[in-house]
Amino acid sequence: MKLQIRNTVDNNIINIKKSIADNLRNTELFQSESEDTATSNVTLKPPVPFSDCKYVFDNSSYVAKCCRIKAQDIILNTLTLVNESDAKYDTVVQKIQSNLVENITELYFMLIDYYYAGLGVIEYAYGTHKFTLKQIPVNTTSIIRVTYQNQDYYLLQQKIQTHTNYFKIMGEEYPPTFSQYNGQPLGECALMGGDNFYNFFATPLWVQEKDKIFTEIAISNKNYNTISNGNIATGILNINLEPQPFKPVVYDELGNETQTKSREEIIAEELTGTENGIAVVFTESNRPISFDFTNIENNNYEYLESLQEKAEQSVLNCYNIPLARLMINTEKESMNSNKTQSIWEIYTLDLKTEQSKIKGYIKELIFELYSIEVSVEIEVPLFSDRKEIEINNLINEWNAGLLTLKQTIEGLSEYTSVIDLKQYDFTINPALWEYRKLENYWELSADELIELEKVEGEIDALK
Repeated sequence: MKLQIRNTVDNNIINIKKSIADNLRNTELFQSESEDTATSNVTLKPPVPFSDCKYVFDNSSYVAKCCRIKAQDIILNTLTLVNESDAKYDTVVQKIQSNLVENITELYFMLIDYYYAGLGVIEYAYGTHKFTLKQIPVNTTSIIRVTYQNQDYYLLQQKIQTHTNYFKIMGEEYPPTFSQYNGQPLGECALMGGDNFYNFFATPLWVQEKDKIFTEIAISNKNYNTISNGNIATGILNINLEPQPFKPVVYDELGNETQTKSREEIIAEELTGTENGIAVVFTESNRPISFDFTNIENNNYEYLESLQEKAEQSVLNCYNIPLARLMINTEKESMNSNKTQSIWEIYTLDLKTEQSKIKGYIKELIFELYSIEVSVEIEVPLFSDRKEIEINNLINEWNAGLLTLKQTIEGLSEYTSVIDLKQYDFTINPALWEYRKLENYWELSADELIELEKVEGEIDALK
């Protein structure tokens, strides 16, 4: 007898319990601490299972774009190390900087993981002023607490198919004799994570808009099953299941095999055997089963498209990324408005704040490797809109007499290659370079006036 699913979420959940009863009966076996401060010999639970994070990253184009853009704008810029230890290490620090730049792509990949999963992992190996960094995909990892000589320690565990690797975590204290676990030698890794709730993990930025994101995934990727209302869903149900490596085999009374359906297929059939279309999205993780339901209040394509657009904008807001950064410019702005400038200034400030995390990470890593104190400087990207704004500001300040000619030339050289400082000798004709527009021309010599006219022509050409 087929069960009928009612309109309420509670009844939906009650009726599908029969398909996953075994899982529900075994939920007490799962680790369910709310923070990463579990007892010994357990796997610490992140705020969002990495399998769910990977599902969102793979299926929400905006989450994936935002993670890549954020990582790119933070780390893929000019990076400089400044020696803060003894001056004798200046040359060594330069070599370390060069080595770090060679490994910058691995840090970029690590940051992508951090922004979609709340944790980034780098494995490191090193010699004399030469080290290698390798990003470890976070979805293959977990953090475990183990006991060694009656003391508890944290290790990073990585599972790749049938092989398991273990790593000591930078910043944690270990006894010198603790060099292997479960018969495996211990590698070394550095984690990027932690927030005001967790020691190792951070809550992914997209979590605050998870309902909208699951709606956007279901609409854009058509990753759902429905049978009514012109194949448009009236609701989206996210079902989180324990991983099931094989489909269960069902036999009839005579012992004959009758079906080999997965739990997902059985549940989807139960949900869609009703008058209401329900989109079903499945995720898997080793934790108690949970259900998230998002109601779609209308059943027309125009409404669904508006839901998708709202979800995409919500993701951008989570990551503080302006729409124009995705090469989408639908904003109209008046001639006298400084809205665009304000947006880029806010975004640049946000990048600098985020850079403080990776700067501290790199600083700690280098001290761990070589016991040398350094400060880390990373430039922020200079976007074309911001370039134009800054150039116009400098030219306006020059025309208003607020900047000297030298200050104007030096300022413009930072935003355009047309102004090359190597072409100017500020030691000759100092009165010219200290000249401000709107001052008296006759204070300059004839040669200085000729040079001034030439430089002004170059400045005017940038308008």
